[in-house]
Amino acid sequence: MQLQLARAHRLARINYPTRSGSFVFSFLVVVAVLAERGFSAGTLIFGIVTLLIYPQLAYLHARLAMDSKRAEFRNLTFDSILMGLWAAQLHFALWPVCGALVGVSMNNAACGGIERFLSGLLCFAAAALLWAVVQGVPFEPSTGPVVTGLCFLGVVGYVGRLAVFFHDQNSRLVRTRNVLRTSEEQFRFIAAHAADLVSVLTPEYRFRYASLSHDKYFESAKFADGAYWLLLVHPEDRGRARAFLDLLSMSPRSERAQVRMMAAGAPPRMVECEGNPVREESGKLQMIVLLCRDLSVSGEPKVAGHRGVPAVGSVAPNGASS
Repeated sequence: MQLQLARAHRLARINYPTRSGSFVFSFLVVVAVLAERGFSAGTLIFGIVTLLIYPQLAYLHARLAMDSKRAEFRNLTFDSILMGLWAAQLHFALWPVCGALVGVSMNNAACGGIERFLSGLLCFAAAALLWAVVQGVPFEPSTGPVVTGLCFLGVVGYVGRLAVFFHDQNSRLVRTRNVLRTSEEQFRFIAAHAADLVSVLTPEYRFRYASLSHDKYFESAKFADGAYWLLLVHPEDRGRARAFLDLLSMSPRSERAQVRMMAAGAPPRMVECEGNPVREESGKLQMIVLLCRDLSVSGEPKVAGHRGVPAVGSVAPNGASS
């Protein structure tokens, strides 16, 4: 029977590369400290297990657990305990201890706020003191230039990596806010003109949405999802209508044009089309919101921009009132 691994919680997926990379770097620091103070086979094996193998087991734990998010929080607690043990194991060497404390503190604070930040500090300190008492380790804070340099680079790199992550998250939030703001504006635009012919078109000029007012003029199949909007336009005006939509596709602002539309069972109707392009943050066209207003009332041209309900009337093929 094959074991099926569930998808880990988003927090675990974010922390996994950070934990793996920082623990590998911590292993290099441990090797550098051992090179300065004398190698110990037991310490080296302990480093392989806790700094190289453990991050993989922690991620596996997050994928196997019923509650992946809670499992990842347990992993964060164990990270603090583990770094506390290493602080004592390295005889409280100043730069390695500072680097480990900065790493676990920032990770705990980023994932769980002030409460997890404080609990992480407590776990770190308790593990360090307990290990120091049990092992009877001496206090040797000084380190050589190689260890000091590695730890300095590690702290700068870790803080920089978190800063880049927070910048990316902030940029994503800004993009999401802009999309929501644009969506709200388009919804208000559509709601304010519900009596007119309001269409939402794909970048290929096909219907994504059509207001109920389309039922007054066209067969339902003509404005169904995926139907080609240009087929509603009089054949003689489709070239101008296509040019209008092409202009909207490239324009950053709304545009207007007048075309004749083919109403079912009635003469063509002259309408004024106001198009509003909606773009993604990158500038790529997302959709076109199109408002079409009937320009004829009882055979007389309607003043452009009038917001009344489209009236039934007739327009000659050349666009003049008949």
